[in-house]
Amino acid sequence: MLKFIVTTQVLALSTSAALYWLLRIKRRRHIIVVVSAVVIINNIVLIYGLSAFRNDRFGVYLVINILQGFMIYAAIITLIVALTYYGLFRQPRVPHIIRAVAILSYIGIVGLAVFNTYSPVVHRLTVTTDKPLDKPLTMALVSDTHLDRWFGNRQLDKLASLVEAQNVDVVLLAGDIMNDSTYYYDKTNMREHLEKLRAPLGVYAVLGNHDYSGNHVAIASAVERAGIQVIDNKSVLLDDAVWLVGRSDETDLGRPIAKDLLTQVDTKKPVIILEHNPSEIEIISTLPIDLHLSGHTHGGQIFPLTELMKMFMPLVYGAKKIAGTQFLVTSGYGFGAVPFRLGTRSEIWVVTLQSTESSTSAEQLAD
Repeated sequence: MLKFIVTTQVLALSTSAALYWLLRIKRRRHIIVVVSAVVIINNIVLIYGLSAFRNDRFGVYLVINILQGFMIYAAIITLIVALTYYGLFRQPRVPHIIRAVAILSYIGIVGLAVFNTYSPVVHRLTVTTDKPLDKPLTMALVSDTHLDRWFGNRQLDKLASLVEAQNVDVVLLAGDIMNDSTYYYDKTNMREHLEKLRAPLGVYAVLGNHDYSGNHVAIASAVERAGIQVIDNKSVLLDDAVWLVGRSDETDLGRPIAKDLLTQVDTKKPVIILEHNPSEIEIISTLPIDLHLSGHTHGGQIFPLTELMKMFMPLVYGAKKIAGTQFLVTSGYGFGAVPFRLGTRSEIWVVTLQSTESSTSAEQLAD
């Protein structure tokens, strides 16, 4: 609670300073009016947001906060431009141009943040295993769709088109499919759009922390009615060749340890673990697992979290091989409470799993 209160007051003062400079306010009375208005509005939004912490109201509070935070970024850019223009090039002062730079910088930052959120890209990764695998297995990894008011049918249709264009064998959803409940999913009939997501070997999902927020039974049921198999703490043999093991989120009090889940499978075959949170990378790396797929982090979603999270997690985003296990953490296809991405971008991953022998043979044929 205290950190939200402090953050709100700091942002209110920052916004007041920006408006004072931008509007060129001179009279003391007008300055008092502007500062008072900004502080009052910010605190009304604070009370409104904290009155329903796990609700749309809190999302509104965060959106207002982040938009004000972007003002600070725009101010830093403007300061750099001004110092360069006046100091380095020794040009005469032209205040209206610098103010135009500030406005354009802010518009550019907000526009980029929204663009990154709703314009997904496709990344690719090839993983080799020394276990027998007659032919490569291709999979699409999708995570953190957070289906809700701001992310729904249009994005699901785009996702289905993107996946179809990749010609993958299987689709894997790494949790946080919905944002705490099925309310908007049911209200806007998202099922018709989610069930467009198909692949020859099926579509499989595990649940994330937002799915386990008290409505996991309803969410799992809704997902399965769309033709997607929820495999929390279950295993599936894909194409009689690769074991896919799903693991529930760490917020599930009954979640088994990873080692126990491997008793369901033959580890002489390639093994893929799909779970929401990459919090147990060190433990997973000691097990006979070829590929670990997860999401949850959003890659930090908005700078500077994109960098700060690296201080607390072994892998915040991207691919990394540890011991004999290949890890992949996606930043996600959707977003959490706020529709902004700065320093990250909405994405899906196309992962190809192949045997070392087939990879070597292909290289020899190419030579």
